[in-house]
Amino acid sequence: MTEQTEQKYVIALDLGSSGLKTAIVSDQGDVVAQTYEPYDIMILPDGGAEQDAEQWWNLSLTSSKKVMADSGVNPDQIVCICCDSQYFLTVPVNEHAEPLMNAISWMDTRGGKYNQQMMKGFPAVQGMSVRKLIKWIRLTGVAPTNAGADALAHILAVKNELPEIYKKTYKFLEPADYLTSRLTGRISASQHTSTSLMLTSNRQWGEREYCQPLLKMSGLDLEKLPDLLPSDGIVGKITASVATELGLSPEVQVISGMYDNQAAIPGAGIIDLRKGLLLVSTTLSINGYIDSKKTDIISSIASIPSCMPDKYMLLCEQGLGGKCFDYYLNNIVCHDDDFKLGEMPKDAYERLSNMAGEAPPGSGGVLFLPWLNGAFAPSENKNARGGFFNLSLETDRRHLTRAVMEGVAFNSRAALGSVEKFIGTKFDSLRFAGGGALSDVWAQSYADILQIPIHQMEDPVQVTCRGAGLIGLSRLGHLPLEDIPKRVKIKKTFQPIETNIPIYNKLFKQFQAIFKNNQATFNALNG
Repeated sequence: MTEQTEQKYVIALDLGSSGLKTAIVSDQGDVVAQTYEPYDIMILPDGGAEQDAEQWWNLSLTSSKKVMADSGVNPDQIVCICCDSQYFLTVPVNEHAEPLMNAISWMDTRGGKYNQQMMKGFPAVQGMSVRKLIKWIRLTGVAPTNAGADALAHILAVKNELPEIYKKTYKFLEPADYLTSRLTGRISASQHTSTSLMLTSNRQWGEREYCQPLLKMSGLDLEKLPDLLPSDGIVGKITASVATELGLSPEVQVISGMYDNQAAIPGAGIIDLRKGLLLVSTTLSINGYIDSKKTDIISSIASIPSCMPDKYMLLCEQGLGGKCFDYYLNNIVCHDDDFKLGEMPKDAYERLSNMAGEAPPGSGGVLFLPWLNGAFAPSENKNARGGFFNLSLETDRRHLTRAVMEGVAFNSRAALGSVEKFIGTKFDSLRFAGGGALSDVWAQSYADILQIPIHQMEDPVQVTCRGAGLIGLSRLGHLPLEDIPKRVKIKKTFQPIETNIPIYNKLFKQFQAIFKNNQATFNALNG
């Protein structure tokens, strides 16, 4: 009992694209209780995509109470609440941090035309002024997107199309900042959660001012943006109402929020440079740390301020990852239509992984194209779309299932060389986390396709909650930062299988050719 009472615990909230993961994380790195609450993305006409921010808040309270009850942890041992979230979303709130409308998702492209109008000029690249692009990238490291899938575009859409909402908005917040504001009553953000606004100067880690030239160019009002706290800071104590609702001490602290990728890197035990994380959750990304602001505009790779002191996070977002597998399961394997034969089994993902293992490496020559929502790094095309290529009469669902896994892995390989050039080192291995890392077949496919060892993390789905919790404990002085890697476990290491490498080299060459040769078709069909 003495050892337990000495332990400290954190409630970690991970607000993802498809649902909320909530966990109790100990100062030993153990996730002692966890729950998952799904929610929907509302797809609207003309490129709209929204989520219910009030639902996020209600689920945060109910799921926190559930994991506290399930864990059996004494509430007096909980010292902190930490929030990480999806990003490039926008929540307009009032003075009490209550949402004035649905959150605008990263999938929403209604603001693209306003970005394009703001960035027009001559000479231009993809319709954007070269002079303006250089200015934006020099200051922030990123630039407004043509597609409008960024927070700046979302706010511009609100200003132009919903002027009454814009007028009533006290502040525009990212999801993690929205949760921390609701928990503490203090509306704030930080440099590393404001990157998606693209209005902060990121040339030095920890800057706390918005950039006046970019604000002027955007036409937005400074008063609509949240105050910036230190990037390694603490927002404050939970409100009395939250303490009563959750049965916690009013002394419980809330640290400044972070992006889910920012939490996942230390959650995988990475706190140093030259180590990489392959994250296959709803989306697909390669992440790690670099020591400065840097941008590769050709490959759509950048570095942004991280929540770790004096480090920048490698940002290589590739679009959909695990969502491709979800799409395949829910729309092809178990679709709710006239051919439905029963309820989806609870072990559906495990069954699919086993099925994929029954197909040969290379899936009999079948290729899956994972660009269901457009292509991002290393070659951006919002009009690219997915599908299966090279089906034959011998193809069955085993081949299709494995092809989905391999297609996502091929997309990672397409970006890996650009990432390694960007950070100035070749990875001798990668850590593998997210829901995709639950599958041994997927892990082995990654090892064979990338031709490097893949370290499958223990409890990979909780890597973001674990990372957020460990960072929170570190900021409050309960865990030395350098001890974070000691609190994280690797479940298994997958080595490349030599006989599979020629198969995947051949298929990868054709995977690249399909993307390159179909640009005109993608644009004609979806432009």
